Amino acid sequence: MRNSYWLGVDLSKETFHAALAALDSSPSAWASLPNAEFENSPAGIDALCAWIAQQGLSLQSLLGICVEATGRYAWTFVAQLDGRLAPVSIVNPARPVAFAKSMGLRDKTDRIDACILALYAVAHKPRPTPVPTSIQQQLRELTAHYAQERREITACHQRLSEAIASPLVRKQLIARTRAAHKRIEAIEQELHRLIAQDPALQHDATLIQSIPGVAAKTCRIILAEFGDLRRYSRNELVALAGVFPKQYSSGKTIHRKPRMAKCGGGRVRAALYMAVLTARRFCPQINAFSNRLKSTGKHNAQIHGAAMRKLLLLIRAVVVNDTPYSPNYAFQ
Repeated sequence: MRNSYWLGVDLSKETFHAALAALDSSPSAWASLPNAEFENSPAGIDALCAWIAQQGLSLQSLLGICVEATGRYAWTFVAQLDGRLAPVSIVNPARPVAFAKSMGLRDKTDRIDACILALYAVAHKPRPTPVPTSIQQQLRELTAHYAQERREITACHQRLSEAIASPLVRKQLIARTRAAHKRIEAIEQELHRLIAQDPALQHDATLIQSIPGVAAKTCRIILAEFGDLRRYSRNELVALAGVFPKQYSSGKTIHRKPRMAKCGGGRVRAALYMAVLTARRFCPQINAFSNRLKSTGKHNAQIHGAAMRKLLLLIRAVVVNDTPYSPNYAFQ
């Protein structure tokens, strides 16, 4: 190993596999990378630190740790590290998978995955992932739970719209619907309380909701998924939300219509989709933007997708500029 290296970590519920790759490591040498398996616990983190020292390496030369976005497992691992080793980069799982395919690997094991993550980090040097605050983590859980309860209500309404012969089934469906509404009320109260207890978050929420068409629900999802929007550039935010057009063409004969990439957060796109339905009518900038695209012959799906991107950038603009929405202000 050389002086600088990356650590790739493949996580599972009870254990994690780690592999080390120096900056001059060749992808073809993946099988020779130092690797080991550890218990997924604070004791396992201690064992990981000891194992790195046994390799004759300095912790100061560790450039970063690369893990896949595995939801709770990834954030639990970050919490257990507690900043002891190096910044953690949480990457989209599709990218290391594509990287492994480019190497011609057919097998998939925890050891191989850890080596691939380390080599992927050497090649692409992913940026450290900002650690969400406690409030942001709670907002994420609550907004996800809110969406689940809404799906429960929708499912019950669909069942009730059918010809149900059993009075007991109808009674229980009505009871489930009422109970779900009560749980949603409790979730909304908790979301309001969490945002209100953080003055900076409350200030950003007020700015975001000054935009016509952006209600509290959309605002909460944006804050839960991204936190402080000032940390992101325009292109970074658009990429994370997956609201950019994906081109597909080859040669002179294959030219498909551009489609939304749909990578990143699906909940953000769903929220923006609904918000744009209102913003296209009542937000002057989004309305003018949509009409301009329509005059160039764009079909409605293209217009709506572009308006979603425009609205997201408008949300970022009011926060970055610390200025409530105004139809006369030319946000960049």
